[in-house]
Amino acid sequence: MYTNFFGLSDIPFSIAPNPEYLFMSDRHREALAHLTHGLGDTGGFVLLTGEVGTGKTTISRCLLEQLPENTQVAFILNPTLSCLELLATICDELKVRYKKTGATLKYLTDKIQDKLLKNQSDNINTILIIDEAQHLQPEVLEQLRLLTNLETNTKKLLQVILIGQPELQQLLQRRDLRQLAQRITARYHLLPLTKEEAKHYIKHRIGVADCHRSLFSEKAIGVIHQISQGIPRIINLLCDRALSIAYGENQSKVNKKIIVQAAAQALGPEFQYQPWWAHRNIQMTILLAFMVGVAGTSYWLGQDSSTHPAHSANQNNVEQSVIERTKQENSTNETQLLSSQVSTSSLENAATSSGPIIENQESESIQIVQLNQQAAETIISPESIESKKISEPLLTTERMEEPAQHVLSGEPKTPVQFDLSKVEGAPESLLAKFQSAVDASNEEVASTTPQSKQNEVFDTSEVRTLTDMPNSFQGAVPNLQFDMHIYASDGGGFVKVNGRERYEGDIVGDGVKLVKILPQKVILVFQGEQFSLPALASW
Repeated sequence: MYTNFFGLSDIPFSIAPNPEYLFMSDRHREALAHLTHGLGDTGGFVLLTGEVGTGKTTISRCLLEQLPENTQVAFILNPTLSCLELLATICDELKVRYKKTGATLKYLTDKIQDKLLKNQSDNINTILIIDEAQHLQPEVLEQLRLLTNLETNTKKLLQVILIGQPELQQLLQRRDLRQLAQRITARYHLLPLTKEEAKHYIKHRIGVADCHRSLFSEKAIGVIHQISQGIPRIINLLCDRALSIAYGENQSKVNKKIIVQAAAQALGPEFQYQPWWAHRNIQMTILLAFMVGVAGTSYWLGQDSSTHPAHSANQNNVEQSVIERTKQENSTNETQLLSSQVSTSSLENAATSSGPIIENQESESIQIVQLNQQAAETIISPESIESKKISEPLLTTERMEEPAQHVLSGEPKTPVQFDLSKVEGAPESLLAKFQSAVDASNEEVASTTPQSKQNEVFDTSEVRTLTDMPNSFQGAVPNLQFDMHIYASDGGGFVKVNGRERYEGDIVGDGVKLVKILPQKVILVFQGEQFSLPALASW
């Protein structure tokens, strides 16, 4: 083998889950901490999920080495069992004697419970670890939950660790397993290694095998991470085969070319290396940049040709067209400005200080400018709005709060009631139109109030699911794809929504805010209404 050639005392990249080679990245340390925390005195179920080859089984073996001596562990590697077979396997692991023939569920359950009680009296903790738990049948999981019903006032007599692929989280979303899901005290999803972590991972395993020099070039490590996507098991396969190829070619260091050869030999076609320019996303980006460049060049050439003498005859017409268009845009902007001045709820800048003040003992005082009927009709009528500009505001108010105060305080605005009285010389139509503008402004304030409530903290104890909401509300909620859920009891968890990691307080969709991440669901707010969705769901 290549071990002597490279000065290695052992095969460093074996795919066997050897705890001595466990590389404790930040993710692995956090996963181990979650398992340890979940096995506290009050713990029932602990969940560890991750993609194939990310190191879940290795972490479980490392956990076994850290358990105290007064712990008895039942480790099940083959979970494709029936309820009766599972109970019999647990009895075998806990060294419980039972009848091999004619055993029933009740008989085996009683035997296990007797063992748990005996361990409790002897101050021995009992832990059940099930690997590849995504293969468990729902009825088997329910049988496990029933086993954990045996408890004292302070702790469970049986603690269960479920280790599996992400499909296990989806399995636990079943309604008939909600009781088990509620007993999961800690859960963690193990992610692949980053490029920097992969570099340290390779160096770590080589160092454990007593080799303290670099066997892989920087470019080779980059290709390894690109092909493996950071999954440790695939890194091991690539590195092991690459060292064999380098040994055969009498190369003291593995380069990029050897890694490509190793990928072709050890992995399937889906893991074949592609240069950066061969990826479809890169090709599309290059094509888009090329099209933008062509368009920009065409525009520049067109601008340059416009200065040709042949165009000088039309230059005045072009300038006149631009001037007329600018006037139209200014007229439109003035019209929008007038509408804003008339319809705003605060009516802060609506008039000058001239004119009589009419006071109403039961309402706010309003100062109205005396305008003749012709001017009033000219200002208010839609036909004149499009053609004339207002040089002076209509009215002003006193004792009004600044809108910014509502924003700074975080409190929703409340509609302000005005009583408008007729001034001598003012037409009835003008008074009616001002009152209509005030009413429209109050309706606008009321319509925006639910949106401001999205910043409030909601009580998550009783929240309706999205399917329980009205059909009109369900139809308005945008598409949401929750394809990853990482719940941390310390509040550091996150979910992946539509391909992006989102945390509490983030906007996860068009107007949808993530309020809370819970063990089995997330609390969302949309249009001022709170609702829940399963932690792994598509909408």
